[in-house]
Amino acid sequence: MRTLTAIALAALLAAATSGLYSSANAMPQSGSKQQQVKLIKGTWWGSVGDRVEIVVKDQLATRTMTGTVTKIDSDKGIVTVDAEIDGKKVSRPVFTSTIVSIKPVGGTAAPAPTGTTGNAATGSAPAGGVKSATDAAAAPTGKPSGKVDAQGYQLDENGYRIAPQKGVFILPFVGGVGATARAYEIEQMGKEADKWGPGQIIILDIDSPGGLVTEIFKIVEAIKSVRERHRVVAWIREAISAAAVTSMQCDEIYFRTMGADGAAMMIAGRDSVYGEPLERFRVELGDIIEKNGRPRMVFLAMVLSKDVLTYTKDPVTGKPTFHDKITGEPGEVVLSNDKDNLTFNASNALDCGFSKGTADTGAEFAPLLGLKEWYEISDYGVKMAAAWKKLYEECEKDLSLQQERMNIPRAGGAAEQLSVQIQILEKIVAWHKRCPPCVDGKIDIEQVQKQLKQMRKQLSDMRKKSNAPDGG
Repeated sequence: MRTLTAIALAALLAAATSGLYSSANAMPQSGSKQQQVKLIKGTWWGSVGDRVEIVVKDQLATRTMTGTVTKIDSDKGIVTVDAEIDGKKVSRPVFTSTIVSIKPVGGTAAPAPTGTTGNAATGSAPAGGVKSATDAAAAPTGKPSGKVDAQGYQLDENGYRIAPQKGVFILPFVGGVGATARAYEIEQMGKEADKWGPGQIIILDIDSPGGLVTEIFKIVEAIKSVRERHRVVAWIREAISAAAVTSMQCDEIYFRTMGADGAAMMIAGRDSVYGEPLERFRVELGDIIEKNGRPRMVFLAMVLSKDVLTYTKDPVTGKPTFHDKITGEPGEVVLSNDKDNLTFNASNALDCGFSKGTADTGAEFAPLLGLKEWYEISDYGVKMAAAWKKLYEECEKDLSLQQERMNIPRAGGAAEQLSVQIQILEKIVAWHKRCPPCVDGKIDIEQVQKQLKQMRKQLSDMRKKSNAPDGG
């Protein structure tokens, strides 16, 4: 975790886009060469050498500082400022996306332009309207410190690893939710990205048919936490049921050409759930999704087939608007009727604004994310997901084998039969420690442990009896 001081410094130094005007169309100031820096809510102009007073807001507080701009990197959204902080002169790179206002020293403040943060009626903006492609480019790029970490990565002056270029972190979110697709891996991916500093792009590469409702709420919290530090993007191959809910927790959603996202039905066993449990599910997750800046009605249409969803577009602006009933307006598109649960494809998701783009390869995806080219900063997420998937599949295969072995007759009699069964149950308990999701739901581990205890006693008694001298 970063300390309060570190957060304050990063935020303050991020704002040093020098001597800039508030309007995106404002003319540059006179002086040395002006550069444009695009922010989340507008564009600023400034020059190296400008002395400015800036107000910056981070997650904890709003602060004011005065400094001199020494470098502007418009492509990265990074500005370097010489400033005096805590009585010491420092020179550090900063994020432009934290600026509340900026003005030349002695001049008039130029507040950041007001911008929309997403429209819950259209669902066309990133969830919660928190980040944009510009933000993703604003990962810290401090000056090299000359130090390396234990893994050999070069570190900047803020202690973050230095990436050769802007890029992404990929986390395959594959298989059953709660089985091979879990909140845990999302949390760990966030921690890995933290090593390169805030503002990284984490891609959930989703290919999942859904899974456990209980895991959904863990995933909601995991993504919420990671989004406080990074930009989290869903890339859809298949996101059904719980996986569809997962995608709607992300800042942005993108599809593959043959992608599908939706059908978030609540199922117990092979049957759909109705009544009070379903209504609670709809309300709780509907609230969460709406707070993320996405329309509740989209989620509801995924959950129940009776919930209709259509959309229309403004003939002038092209802005889409969702409707929870058929309006009969010109150009209205029906996404789901009262017979089928809503499931988006790449085409209608993009047209109605649910998706921000379609890409089948990294090369196609990179420009959609605001990157010059596709570059994976770390393969940690890919390796982590592969290792867990392999372990899970090994567990499934071995559990099936052990259950088959359980009742195979042994030539050595009752004692040998019991001994082998104990070994089998011990192996199941060991698997539960290594891979709990694989065992839970298939085997009652508490019952296994009770049975194991009884069998051990039974075998011990059996051996004592066989070793006892014959009575006379």
